[in-house]
Amino acid sequence: MSQEVGAHIYIGPWINWSHGVIRGATLTLSSRDGGLLTAFLGIFVTGAGASVWRILSYLIHQLRTSSEFEDGFLHQQQLILRNTGSSVGAAWQFFEMVFYWWKCARRPLLRALPLTMLALCNLLLFAVAGVFSSEVTKSAGNQTLIRSPNCGTWVPNATGNPLDQFAYTSKVLNDTINAASYARACYGNIQNVLQCDQYAQQQIKWTTNQNASCPFASGNCILGDTAAYEMDTGPVDSHDVLGINAPQDERITYRKVTTCAPIHTTGYVEWWNNTNVGEATYGDTFQRFFFGPIVNVSNYTYEYNEHTHYDNIGYDL
Repeated sequence: MSQEVGAHIYIGPWINWSHGVIRGATLTLSSRDGGLLTAFLGIFVTGAGASVWRILSYLIHQLRTSSEFEDGFLHQQQLILRNTGSSVGAAWQFFEMVFYWWKCARRPLLRALPLTMLALCNLLLFAVAGVFSSEVTKSAGNQTLIRSPNCGTWVPNATGNPLDQFAYTSKVLNDTINAASYARACYGNIQNVLQCDQYAQQQIKWTTNQNASCPFASGNCILGDTAAYEMDTGPVDSHDVLGINAPQDERITYRKVTTCAPIHTTGYVEWWNNTNVGEATYGDTFQRFFFGPIVNVSNYTYEYNEHTHYDNIGYDL
């Protein structure tokens, strides 16, 4: 995970809606607090094991107490139940009694075996619980919640300040490089595991159609009216695919269909020079393509600065 993403990991309680309200209840802690919690759970489980044995010893002792005459074997067992604080110590003493009372008591092995096994089961149960107590600190799927204060779309300042323009174009270029790097590492058969685990899904699947219809008027596509290249994501779930954590009734389905085709530009392009001295692009030559207006934005479809090639300005993927 990148440092930028890691800096916005939400610390605290939240619900992972992939697993529902109950199983999805998650507490994310810092590395330091997580280590302290793991250590505490180990100590707590050990103490709980000792306490459970004390409770069991007391209950068994009380249930076996009788005013009638009993032999010394039972009285020694009662003494062990009353005075031995650990299950391992009790199991060993119950087992030793078999050899001491072998010729003096009735069926010492059968009478000692239930209490010995009970003490051993208590010991093993809490030993296993202590080993696996660290699993409590791992959320299902090892997922975290990202909550950034800068969520949204970056818009450059409209002041025309050259420094602002340079900062924005630098960000666009950096985003382009990061996206291209991720695509090379995480799409296809060769995958870099360390770089490909920062999103809910490593890849967004899509289908292709190499004989799609030309998205423009007949005759405008260079390769023909049925030779466009179409890419279709199909329905994309905002939670499962895009990773926007939300309950079922608050999710949306998104679909993107992109059609690519080289087209004739003759009669649809105009060149113009920027003569505004105060702007960062002063003196640059632009190409404007008129394949349809952008509503409430411009009467042209796309504008390209011919100086872009020399500035290493990125493009949107």
